[in-house]
Amino acid sequence: MSQNQSGSFRKKETGRWEYRFYYRDEYNLLHYKSVTGASKEICLSRAEDFLQRQQMHMRGIAIDMTIPEILRDRYRLDFEKGYIKEQGYGRNLATIVTIDNHPIGKIAIIDIEKGHIDAFLRYITRYSNTTIKKIYSMLSCAFLMAVEQGIIEKNPLKDRALRCPRSVKRDKIVRGLTEEEQKRLVTTLAEYDVPYGRNNYKAQILIELYAGLRMGEINALKPSDIKLTQDGGFIHVERTVSRGINCRPFISDSTKTDAGIRDVPISKPLVPVLQRAIKNMGKNPQGLLFYDYIKDGIIETTQVNCFYRRLCEKANVPFHGQHALRHTFATRCIESGIPAIVLKSWLGHRDIHVTLDTYSDVFSRMNHKSLDLFNSYIDELNNG
Repeated sequence: MSQNQSGSFRKKETGRWEYRFYYRDEYNLLHYKSVTGASKEICLSRAEDFLQRQQMHMRGIAIDMTIPEILRDRYRLDFEKGYIKEQGYGRNLATIVTIDNHPIGKIAIIDIEKGHIDAFLRYITRYSNTTIKKIYSMLSCAFLMAVEQGIIEKNPLKDRALRCPRSVKRDKIVRGLTEEEQKRLVTTLAEYDVPYGRNNYKAQILIELYAGLRMGEINALKPSDIKLTQDGGFIHVERTVSRGINCRPFISDSTKTDAGIRDVPISKPLVPVLQRAIKNMGKNPQGLLFYDYIKDGIIETTQVNCFYRRLCEKANVPFHGQHALRHTFATRCIESGIPAIVLKSWLGHRDIHVTLDTYSDVFSRMNHKSLDLFNSYIDELNNG
């Protein structure tokens, strides 16, 4: 057995080397540790790695923290300090589960290597591009925090080879109903008798179709938010149904974005719908215009979505989720010539580019109509 300044080597019967050394813990107690490797150099490298971790542990650095643990601590503190609200906290926790369910979520962040990250980035390409961006942003946040806390020396995501991946799925094309599909849907809705013992979501369907509100915003409306006048009036939007911790539904005192707080004009076909909804409203603890009196709880978007699916089947209309009604409203607005900046306000978009990008295909279809208007104007100008 050969000796080293701080430990000793011996060659095992298997041909591998074993290196035994001593170290002191945070209580100054002496311990011994042994590592093995194919060579003395590998043994020394492993011993040095262990001693470095031991020093970090003695300085109070949480060397065993995983990516999900780092992120949960971060978002919990953000929630407790008011930087994010319960709905945001709940969404973040739900996204972290994706990392938790992959092997990379079980490895201490200090032990994560480039190969682990590369395998995980390949794995998440099965999700949508929107989800991938959220996950990658969280991953970057976790590594950045690990650097700041002294757990690792540098953020591995700075390596260009580990840049944000792209989904193998095609981005979903936003599609509203055609004029014919909308007519069939409205006719079927008027004739549809809701079975006994089931909730009636007819009013919510029409509000989304004729005002473009998100379904969570509709289910959070109160009678005081409806301002009916002789000219129609407007709907004041300032809250939404959200999911918080453990997917608990609750009424959030804010909308999805700051721009979501808005007044949306009430169109002519919507006036009788709102009048009936206010008249038929029952007493409920939340004071909501729409309430699940069968289950005695808040109405969630998924409930309306199931109703909408059945309606589409009856009307022979393609089902793309009830959010298609909001896109249908926007499509009709663009077709009728409403400026994009006005539509942005009605939809509660944060940025005009969101409106332009989301409905780019509809704006493109309007090019021919716009050109016809321009040609007519020029003809009138030249012949006038």
